Amino acid sequence: MLGVLALSAPARAQEEEGWRAGPREHAMGPRLMALLENDRVKAALGLTEEQAGRLRQIAVEREKSAVKTRAELAVRRIELRELLRADTPDREAVMKKVQEISDLRGQVMKQHVESILAVKTVLTPEQQQKLRAFRARRGRAGGWRPRSRPSRLGAPPGPPEAPAPPADEPQM
Repeated sequence: MLGVLALSAPARAQEEEGWRAGPREHAMGPRLMALLENDRVKAALGLTEEQAGRLRQIAVEREKSAVKTRAELAVRRIELRELLRADTPDREAVMKKVQEISDLRGQVMKQHVESILAVKTVLTPEQQQKLRAFRARRGRAGGWRPRSRPSRLGAPPGPPEAPAPPADEPQM
């Protein structure tokens, strides 16, 4: 019994880590969509309708690819767990499955970076700077993540309103 538990521990740890490993990579699409839904953010960044449309397209494509890759990762983790459940696991099969999981996690990172690069081709350097400043201010305030359900305090779901741009930033 202890042997089975010891062999299944790496799969459970990897499964648990996998869900925590890249929340930022998975959240880019929804976060960008939330920003694009906020008229104050769009105005503060000076986004044109064309830019907002292109950014929305990037966010949707990113979100779709993230969902597909997360599903593939979940399946591979289940397969690894089942390989490790055997009394005498096939070392080569286990290591091959670990490599598949590693490759998919690398793919997630590449998708995330590709999305960042795509966003940078849409935004001007000034807009990128404003976005970085906005994100830094939000980070100091504790940050936010879009919520799919109300908080325990009864706040409505979704992102909070964007703060008004500081007086030192030109109004658009």
